[in-house]
Amino acid sequence: MRIEIDQSGKIESYINTIIAFRNGEQFSVLLDRKTKNEIITNYRGKYKDIIYRLFAICIFYCIKTYLDKTQKIIIDIEYKGREKDIKKHLLRFIWRVKPNFNKDIIQFDIIGKKSRAHRLAYQTFIGKLAPNRILTKKEVEELL
Repeated sequence: MRIEIDQSGKIESYINTIIAFRNGEQFSVLLDRKTKNEIITNYRGKYKDIIYRLFAICIFYCIKTYLDKTQKIIIDIEYKGREKDIKKHLLRFIWRVKPNFNKDIIQFDIIGKKSRAHRLAYQTFIGKLAPNRILTKKEVEELL
């Protein structure tokens, strides 16, 4: 299975963030703006890369149950030049639950507005669709 991942609502903005994929199957996670802001405020001093960590955490929870079925994960380039950092954090989370996961499966590319992942993320962001999962502060902090 090939997964394309897109974001709607930047992590660093005071708005809800949606991470979604849709290829045959679909899944979306929501990181509520209040939860996100509280985490950023509490951890900004401890982690200089808190934005990229949160992005990777959201991706992880979005794809976690699909890791065994996945041959390729393509993440939309949301933070140009920070792909290595995002991948490093994402792999750290994945390897906790799937130690033999092949790191080469994860790639970054421009997904585009016509992708089904973008449509799902956007429709969830504007409230037309409900997210499959709403992340809690505790879930996020467990991975930080």
